[in-house]
Order: sequence, then C-alpha cells, then structure tokens
Amino acid sequence: MNDDLLSILPAPRRRLLTRGEALFHAGDTSVGLVVVRAGLLELVRVSPEGRRSVLHRAGPGETFAEASLFEKRHHCDAIAATQVEVDVYGAHAVRRAAAADPALGWRIAAHLAARLVAERSRAERLIRPRAEDRLLDVLHALPAEADGTRRPGRSWKAMAAELGLSHEATYRALARLEQAGRLRRLGDGRIRLAPDA
Repeated sequence: MNDDLLSILPAPRRRLLTRGEALFHAGDTSVGLVVVRAGLLELVRVSPEGRRSVLHRAGPGETFAEASLFEKRHHCDAIAATQVEVDVYGAHAVRRAAAADPALGWRIAAHLAARLVAERSRAERLIRPRAEDRLLDVLHALPAEADGTRRPGRSWKAMAAELGLSHEATYRALARLEQAGRLRRLGDGRIRLAPDA
C-alpha cells in the first residue's frame, strides 16, 4: 500500500514484535489492516495433524490481514518470522473513513483487488506438482537487479514454507536446477536464472 494512501487513513497504532511473537492468534478479535514497516510477518495455519502452512508472508511496505477489515475474528495466526515493526489501522476507523470519503473506499478496494491478483498467482504456483517448477515460478516473480540477478529476500527454509514444500525438498530441487544449468546460486544470496529457465 503506498504512503500516499496510508497518509489519509486514520492514525495507526505501532507494534514491535520479537521473532516468534504473535500479533494475533486464530479466534482473536480482528485487529484491522496491518502494514509491515520492518521485518517479515507470516500468516500461519496449523492443521489438526500439526502441519504448519504459511498462507501469506509480508515484508516492508506490504499489507497484511486485509480480511480483518470485514471479519470479526481472525482465522489464522500472525507470527513474526523476524523482528517486526507494524502499523495497525483499526478496522472500525478505516471503515468509517471509507464511508465518509468514497474515493478513499475505492482506493482501498483497488489495493485489495491487487492483493487478490497476487494471491491468485501464489495459488497457481502451489498447484504445480514439481518443486522445481514452483521454485522457478517464485524466482521469476522476484524483481531483477541491474545485473539481472535476483534476491530471494528470505531464507530457503522460509521460501519452502511459502511453497508448501519441506526444506529438504526445496534444497533437492535447487540442486537439480543448478545441475541442469537453469540457475546459479551466487555467494551473496543472489540467484542468476538461465535465460531459458
């Protein structure tokens, strides 16, 4: 969400979270729209069998828990993957501001639509049966730097959770892609994708 839009929303409440700390848990009263200022925040659901799935991961400048503008309770946990700083815009205050200013309401709707498109892309990625294809898809979605390399911006273990893979399967897929010449891992965490990858 751009700063221009954030500047016309009601004043937020700032929260600082340590790694592993929860912003909210499933069943908690909805906090409202969350904007990550620093760090990485994960939306997590744990299955009855104990399998942890990362449904969304937000970094600096990204919004989080958008559904809580309309839901009374959270359906997942929000856990700090790193030390995190967030701004929380209360749901009631945001809805009141949007009702008073229809142009603001449309701008919020446009942002939510863009988030929906991003989540559809993520869902498409998750139905790919091969780990290599999921990895290539997420790596291609990263912005390329001036030299053509890309930075994942998170650990491979974190990326594995986003892709619905074990970290072991992710490392094996990376090794296969590297052996096939489809990507190269550079020493500083960057990735260089082959032109035909």
